[in-house]
Amino acid sequence: MKKLLILLITVVFGFAAFSQTTPTEVTPDAYLTDASYTYVWGTTADTLTNADTLNFVYRMKGYESPDLTIKLYSDFVSGTAGGTLTVYSSIDGVNYAAVDTITVSALTEDGMDTEVISITDYMYPYLKFEYLQTGTAVTIPRAYLYAKFN
Repeated sequence: MKKLLILLITVVFGFAAFSQTTPTEVTPDAYLTDASYTYVWGTTADTLTNADTLNFVYRMKGYESPDLTIKLYSDFVSGTAGGTLTVYSSIDGVNYAAVDTITVSALTEDGMDTEVISITDYMYPYLKFEYLQTGTAVTIPRAYLYAKFN
């Protein structure tokens, strides 16, 4: 009876141990593994018309935490536009929390916005950019990202 009880306990713990599943990695748009100066969006395929939205997700790889500097450039095409670039962080690539925003308004020409998002020692595996355009316009946003790994 004692051996049966031990066998039963072993089987229960075995099922419990093997029933744990590891989370799958969310497929990002790009990986960030080293110091870089790059931009998100910026091609004619990224043209926004009136109230429109663009998203981009980076997956951070490596053993170091980067310092990030983010700026927004707007390539004006027509109309009058405004918009908000929001940067989000995530531990799992599914649930995001806003880190900071850059807002532009009454845009009638090309220009680099004066606002800067600076993040020191970014510790999350996912970094998401979301640009929400408002107004009646056609623009091509470009978010510049400078990453310096510590």
